[in-house]
Amino acid sequence: MKRYSLNHELSRNLLYRPSLIAFLLIVVFSLPSAGQDNIFAHLSGGDTLWVTVQESILAALENNPSMAIQRLQPEIAETYAREQRAEFDPQLEAVMSRNKGKSQRFLGSRPEPFELTSERLVYSAALNQALPTGTTVSAEATMTSNLSSIYTDQYSGTLGVTVAQALLQGGGIGANLARLRQARLDVERSREELKAIAENLVADVENAYWTLYLANQEILIQKQSLDLANTQLHESQERVAVGKLPELELAAVHAEVSLRREAVIDAQSRYEQARLAFLFLLNPTPTSVWQTVPALLDQPFMPVDSLESIEVHRELGLTYRADLKQARIAMQKGKLEIQRTKNGLLPRLDVFISAGRSSYAQSFREGLPDIQSPFYDISAGVNFGFPVINRQARAARDRAEWSHEQLELSVQNLQRLVEWDVCSAYIEVVRSREQIQATRVTRELQEKKLAAEQEKFRVGKSTNFLVLQAQRDLTAGLLDEAQATVAHLNALIDLYLLEGTLLERRGIGI
Repeated sequence: MKRYSLNHELSRNLLYRPSLIAFLLIVVFSLPSAGQDNIFAHLSGGDTLWVTVQESILAALENNPSMAIQRLQPEIAETYAREQRAEFDPQLEAVMSRNKGKSQRFLGSRPEPFELTSERLVYSAALNQALPTGTTVSAEATMTSNLSSIYTDQYSGTLGVTVAQALLQGGGIGANLARLRQARLDVERSREELKAIAENLVADVENAYWTLYLANQEILIQKQSLDLANTQLHESQERVAVGKLPELELAAVHAEVSLRREAVIDAQSRYEQARLAFLFLLNPTPTSVWQTVPALLDQPFMPVDSLESIEVHRELGLTYRADLKQARIAMQKGKLEIQRTKNGLLPRLDVFISAGRSSYAQSFREGLPDIQSPFYDISAGVNFGFPVINRQARAARDRAEWSHEQLELSVQNLQRLVEWDVCSAYIEVVRSREQIQATRVTRELQEKKLAAEQEKFRVGKSTNFLVLQAQRDLTAGLLDEAQATVAHLNALIDLYLLEGTLLERRGIGI
């Protein structure tokens, strides 16, 4: 990919301007650092971190604490979905009980009572299953032994199946699966939240990267501006010494040198702030993290085919924007809540049938449950229930419907907001792209203006004030040109962020 940088353009346009050769060489070959004579050098004397934009993004996604915290949220949401799914898991139950007793019984006409000892043992196992259709199935096997000192020992076994079906309230897949489907939507929404946070982090990292680059360039430009002022001061002092310039002229030049030294200090301060912000996002591993000096390997460039038509970007925003997708998921949950609460308004009408086979014997082995036993029992019935007023269910249904209507309006409003955001960001991208060429032309004209003023000053037809003013104008032009390229990159980042495609464009998946 062809890349354009401030240094590249300076080398092309200033190559044949001898008065600015020194300025050119320093800008082109300076490493991305705060430079010498940095009053903040004691704050950043640690390791050097050589890093590209893509490496910065990956490091932040891996190490940033906010991202690490949010990455666990989908896992937490998944546990709620599993919890709702557990309602339809089969349940196995087993019971063993033993009951012993000693009592007296009067039998017949005998006046003396008999002592009666008895023992009852019960072993039972049951498998219960609730189905999304509102059906409950239970299969049970029971073994009972009754032992007595008077009566004959008896063993009995029972096999039985009970099926109950809700016909109205509690019936139907939609109502019974509503909470499970809502929990699964929560998982999907948590993933969209994770994507939104990752997108914002990526945008912050890229913005911080180019902000740090721009801060470093500003130091270099301001230092060269200071060097130009010092050169002008030396030249003026020489002209004063030979009597070609009054000494009063030096005061203005000295003042200008002092002002530009102030500008260098301010630029160094902005660089340090940008460096700390960049390191905070990356959270690198060295123990002396705040003393680390980032060395930026990428240069600003003009992306090729970075813009489609505004309609395409607007449609992308309506499709991929994470907060809009979250709102749509919430609306789906609202529909499920309406379905569930409407079911609560129905009367309770359940039908059931139970069938079993029993066996009886005087030994444990012969009394085991036998499905071919001739002894059976069958029962069936209907359960009906309906609260006369049913205020609770009606209130829940009304709340669900009004909440869903509120969510629909929110989605519509958010769609308008997304379109507005994308259109506004698109306008800024177009503006910043055109500003690159405009600032380049302005800077080239300022170079010519400075060269002309310097030439006139040497032949005595200009003043220090005009030369210094031309230097200030060139410095402003250089800063504007550097800022224009970075502003365009940041505008593209904002556009991709607002349309929800930043991660995809960076080749990152959640």
